[in-house]
Amino acid sequence: MVLSSTNVFTWNDVLGFLKDIVFKFGPKLIIACIILYVGFRVIRFLCKRIGILFEKRNLDPSLRPFLMSINSIGLKVLLILTVVGYLGIEMTQFTAIIASAGVAIGLALSGTLQNVAGGVVLLVLRPFRVGDYIAAQGYEGTVKSILIFHTTLVTTDNKVVTIPNGALSSGSMINYTQMATRRIDLEFNLAHGIDLDCVSNAIIALAKEDKRILREPDVVVIPTISQLAISIDLRFWCKTEDYWDVLADMNKQVYDYLVREKVALPYSKIDIIKQA
Repeated sequence: MVLSSTNVFTWNDVLGFLKDIVFKFGPKLIIACIILYVGFRVIRFLCKRIGILFEKRNLDPSLRPFLMSINSIGLKVLLILTVVGYLGIEMTQFTAIIASAGVAIGLALSGTLQNVAGGVVLLVLRPFRVGDYIAAQGYEGTVKSILIFHTTLVTTDNKVVTIPNGALSSGSMINYTQMATRRIDLEFNLAHGIDLDCVSNAIIALAKEDKRILREPDVVVIPTISQLAISIDLRFWCKTEDYWDVLADMNKQVYDYLVREKVALPYSKIDIIKQA
């Protein structure tokens, strides 16, 4: 390509320059795009095969999504570096560009990197697993997946909640399903003047009839007397997987007993002062 003697670029100069780029780099760019397309398809296939292998080896469900994410990202980075090398870009220059850009990106994505570190902490310490019911960051739900950046919960009303791993790993949480057994506390307010021993023994007997309620520790009733009512706190233990069913059934059984035996319930007293 020859430039005009006046050093002013004409349309012919521009078109010639573009033709040189197209003929020189066009085939390589086309081949590079084909490599990227085929490479991403192969990576997707390999990730699926790796997922099947993890499932056959009975790998912990908590680890599968995280390891799948790591494998996918690693293979894609390797593919991109291969394409860059094919295009003839020197890796030393490319590495310097990545290093300088990495500093800026690292500062901009400090929160994201914290989430990645949090995900590693969660998978190493194992405060919960996939399938556990937990409460954290103001939400409660069943753990659906632990990914590289966030953890997904499904609430009891079927809402999906996404919690960043950084906040989850550094904050407080409650794991309701980690232990094999749980205690259920049921509180009932009754009126003054009832036969406390009779009512307490009857409620304990109802609880002991349910085979899902454990015999050790024993079923107990703790009464509390106040000005307005007598509060009966029924406490017993059951297996974690039976918690919600037992809680609902015992609430209904105790209520039916109170109605059937006509046990007096407290009522609110409202004093109305008439002004002259």
